[in-house]
Amino acid sequence: MNETLLTAVSAVGFPIVVTFYLLTTFQKSLDRLTTQLGELTHELQRH
Repeated sequence: MNETLLTAVSAVGFPIVVTFYLLTTFQKSLDRLTTQLGELTHELQRH
């Protein structure tokens, strides 16, 4: 992992690697939020 990260930083630059990391993390958070909203909608429809 560390070698891959260092290679990426040296190849494309630190800001691009950080941006990619943040976007990936943000996407995971959005996926979890979407799942939870779907479950909430399902529960509200049951009542």
